[in-house]
Amino acid sequence: MGTLDSGPPDDVLSGDVLSDEPVMPEIPLKPNNAIPVTIGVIEIIGAVGLLLISALLILTLSMADAVSTTEGVSGEEAAQFDALVESGQLLFTIVMFALTSVILIVGGSMLVKKKRLGVYISAGGGALFGLTMVAGEIWMAVIAEDYGFSYSLGASAAIEGVCSLLCLVFPLLVLAIPQGKAALS
Repeated sequence: MGTLDSGPPDDVLSGDVLSDEPVMPEIPLKPNNAIPVTIGVIEIIGAVGLLLISALLILTLSMADAVSTTEGVSGEEAAQFDALVESGQLLFTIVMFALTSVILIVGGSMLVKKKRLGVYISAGGGALFGLTMVAGEIWMAVIAEDYGFSYSLGASAAIEGVCSLLCLVFPLLVLAIPQGKAALS
């Protein structure tokens, strides 16, 4: 019988038995360029939509006097609009939506070019969008009583929350999918 200090082992169970077993070769991961490009294009389309919403809010802000005196608008709706304009929330939302749009366009363009930094920039834009929506909801809840209307979180807050979460997580999918991660440079 052999010992650990001696030469080659005498029986089959001692020694280098495991090194004789076949090893599964590593299969290289083929990058899928369509994943970051598709997500980048979707980010850019969403950013353009957000930019259009920002432009419509600018148009609404420029017509603030006409909107608040229009017939057919209930007193509570007029009070909510006045609260948005007078408190500065509408202007805040316009600026934040425009900034988010620019960040998402830059991040989406970088994803189309398959740059890893685009994932983080797009996720940052999604986070900024989410923070803007949360700040807007809190702002409305705080100022509602001062302007004489009631405000509660409802279905719109849930939709905004889901949209914000998707905007944050969607670009991170590129890193979660191995073929997408391999496609980034």
